[in-house]
Amino acid sequence: MEQKKLKEMWKFLYWPVVWLLVFLPSYLLKDVGTLTDVFGVWLSLLGIVILVWAFSLHITAGKTLKKIGHTPGHKSIWPNRFVKSGIYSCMRHPEHLGLAIIPFGVALLLNSLVALLSSGWAVLAAFFFVVVIEEPECVGRFGGDYFEYMKSTPAFSLRVGCLVKGLRELSKF
Repeated sequence: MEQKKLKEMWKFLYWPVVWLLVFLPSYLLKDVGTLTDVFGVWLSLLGIVILVWAFSLHITAGKTLKKIGHTPGHKSIWPNRFVKSGIYSCMRHPEHLGLAIIPFGVALLLNSLVALLSSGWAVLAAFFFVVVIEEPECVGRFGGDYFEYMKSTPAFSLRVGCLVKGLRELSKF
């Protein structure tokens, strides 16, 4: 039981640690490589759009899991029911995609070249987390149904229509 709690705590702290490692170089190299002189306001606006999209992905996924992925009385934040509807019908891990994209939006908003370059690590961290942690856990928990879902649904999707579909499904609850 103790190992399970440790694993759950590690899963919860994973993204804050990734973000810290993404933005630490930008903090340490304060004035090196700002993008303001070149594109300025346009990059900041693009950063805001990306942040809204990324948070929408993450929040829509979380709310979908909360509404559909938990049986009544289930106490854990981790779902105990297999979900493949709404935003999960077009990608398996929208919450992690949103978390991986947030650093790009912040880097553009801040016009920081160093943060923009280092935010690529967040995407690699998302792939690592999904391949090493989430996928084996989901296959173990949901078995053959999840394995078939993996064959027909990509782990990530950048299609705006996927987010729109997820938001429409979520509004039905």
